[in-house]
Amino acid sequence: MTTPTSGFDIEKIKKNALIATIIGFVLGGAIPGVLGLLGYLKADQEPETAKKFTKWAWIAFIIMWALAILVIIAYIIIIVVLVANSPEMTTY
Repeated sequence: MTTPTSGFDIEKIKKNALIATIIGFVLGGAIPGVLGLLGYLKADQEPETAKKFTKWAWIAFIIMWALAILVIIAYIIIIVVLVANSPEMTTY
């Protein structure tokens, strides 16, 4: 009987998943953190699934950062437009 982990570097998969978990929770939010954690927990029994969870953790992390950057840019544009269109203050 062969082991289901043959051909995979389990320690490397666990290390990558752990990094994705930590960076996901600290800088990306709950979704990338949970996906990285699932990848870490699955590494021993299902390394292929663990690699997929880790990959999706990084994809979710990138999506979260892209959305955050877009929201910041939209906020800056709205503030600039509001300031440019505001009536001028007059002093008496």
